[in-house]
Amino acid sequence: MEPHDEIEDVLPPEALFRAMEPFGPPLGDAACVTWDPKRFPTKREQTAAFDGESAVPERDIPQARAMCRTCPLLESCHRYAQDSRDEHVFLAGETAEERRKRWRKSGEIAKRRRRVVELYALNLPTATIARLLGWDESSIRSDLREVGKRRSHLPPTA
Repeated sequence: MEPHDEIEDVLPPEALFRAMEPFGPPLGDAACVTWDPKRFPTKREQTAAFDGESAVPERDIPQARAMCRTCPLLESCHRYAQDSRDEHVFLAGETAEERRKRWRKSGEIAKRRRRVVELYALNLPTATIARLLGWDESSIRSDLREVGKRRSHLPPTA
């Protein structure tokens, strides 16, 4: 890859997306994907509540929580909510603000390192990874060294 090539022109968009967001939502039929007219007046209002954009939070958040409690994917959704650090949507019975209060620095470091490893696995140079993530190259190399200590199958750092 030439240094002047835009990474977006070289890699398939889905590969870059997966590397930048290595945590995916749970797969399956979540309770929130089917409109529940007993809980929400319209499908649009239900969608807005789960998107973190409720027009009437005092009504919608308790209804969304009730839907989550019945969801067969609640446990995996909870793991996704913590791993992804999504800052907007309602997940696993919690608002983004409620989840944010429990975040720890170690979780942010783990997410950052996961992104670095995923981008490195795409054979991107550390300079490109640093540019994509907005960090300096020394941080990227440090993350790769740290992860390499724990995962011997990781290729050597660039």
